Amino acid sequence: MSASSLVETAIVDELARRAAAVGAGGNAYSLLAWIDGIASAYGDVPGLVRTLDGATRDLGPLGDAVRERARAAARPLATPADRPLDELDARIDALIVRLEARDPLSSEHSRAVAAWCARLARRLGFDAVDTAFASRCGLLHDVGKVLTPLEVLNAPRALDEREWRVMRAHAAAGEAIVGRIPQLRPFTPAVRSHHERLDGHGYPDGLRLGRIPLMARIVAVADCFNAMIGRRPYRPPMSPTRAIEELMRCRGTQLDPDIVDAMVDVVLG
Repeated sequence: MSASSLVETAIVDELARRAAAVGAGGNAYSLLAWIDGIASAYGDVPGLVRTLDGATRDLGPLGDAVRERARAAARPLATPADRPLDELDARIDALIVRLEARDPLSSEHSRAVAAWCARLARRLGFDAVDTAFASRCGLLHDVGKVLTPLEVLNAPRALDEREWRVMRAHAAAGEAIVGRIPQLRPFTPAVRSHHERLDGHGYPDGLRLGRIPLMARIVAVADCFNAMIGRRPYRPPMSPTRAIEELMRCRGTQLDPDIVDAMVDVVLG
């Protein structure tokens, strides 16, 4: 399947999910705002607006609004020289759309972790290529949660040991999902190992110290920080100050000390 077809399929699937949610009493404005973003980002993908037209014919007045917003937001068709479609990002986006359909909170978290990874990479002195790679590692790190049962993902309390075993499986599951796509295989070490710990008490492999890939160590710090300051079903968000204190407590045992120091600089800066 071509990159543009992959994007179109993922978007139409997500459109159907969001339209069904509106039909069940959800917020139509949320759907229209999503359409604005999709059309703005992918309006130059050949045939996308036409595909959306066909996918919304049975939605009545809501479909009319969606088509109108899509046509208004879409950019004029670009030539390949103007903006070639990046197949790598198209495939990543398709996975994140799947994750969002499964669990919007996990998708929101992944996008935030990607942003923190980019900031960390710049603070650590990475060039633009490696910074983009770190950001994509953060974006992909939790894709294995598409296979995690919703009752575990959304448990309104701390997980018991059986549920933790299920939850911990997402790291290896994410590696398997990402590894099936040839263009994304370089990201598999970070996806598999982002829950490893310097002291060897992490998962899934119990790696220690330098055996943990550098990108996985970067994702681990960004993941921990954003998980603490973000929304969770079982607790309110921590303040950034409290989250930094927790990072410092885990510095050198769970988390790479140099990357923790860089994260503190990024947050305080």
